Amino acid sequence: MSYRARAGGLEPSACTSSACVGKRRKAHNLDGSNGEQYWRERAEQLQHALSSRITVEQAKGILGERLGLDMEGAFALLRYAARGERMKLHDLAQAVVDNDETPEPVIRALARHSSVLKGAPRADRIAQTELFFRAINEEIARNDGHGMTLFLCECGNPACTEDLELTAVALQHLHAENGLFVVLPGHEVPDLETVVDRHNGYLVVRRNTLDE
Repeated sequence: MSYRARAGGLEPSACTSSACVGKRRKAHNLDGSNGEQYWRERAEQLQHALSSRITVEQAKGILGERLGLDMEGAFALLRYAARGERMKLHDLAQAVVDNDETPEPVIRALARHSSVLKGAPRADRIAQTELFFRAINEEIARNDGHGMTLFLCECGNPACTEDLELTAVALQHLHAENGLFVVLPGHEVPDLETVVDRHNGYLVVRRNTLDE
């Protein structure tokens, strides 16, 4: 601290060093409204970052299930598509989450690099989609399975949004055996599945093993 002369002695002069300015600013933030505003803005920033991260994770999961990609591949596709369209990653991820159909930026990215899908064989992509719909139906059966219930078609088409009707007990019974799925007539994949049962309004199919 520096001093300046005055009558009868010395008095401290105003400190202008960066350290002193920082201390005064810190004290002001702790005592005044500016400090509250800082922490409020900081909390909002952290909440936004968390929400954005959750949305991206959801989009990765959707693309992974829909296209038969692992999480790393789904994120790489999402990031590549966003860069190609000069979009924010979060905005494209939100579009994936909010829409039943795959957003155009992702489709264009796949068209430019179709080799992304070649890494996941067609049979694997179909199997991933069927398991995804099957898991959703099992959750519906647990929560809403009273009498006849509407379930999703468990076919391998990721864009299928059609439903079918059967009892939760019937669904759980056929799901007790691995490899069985319930699909609408015409939605079976003949070269990968075998129809093992026919009912009014739906089919039960079994995924073929490699030696079949």
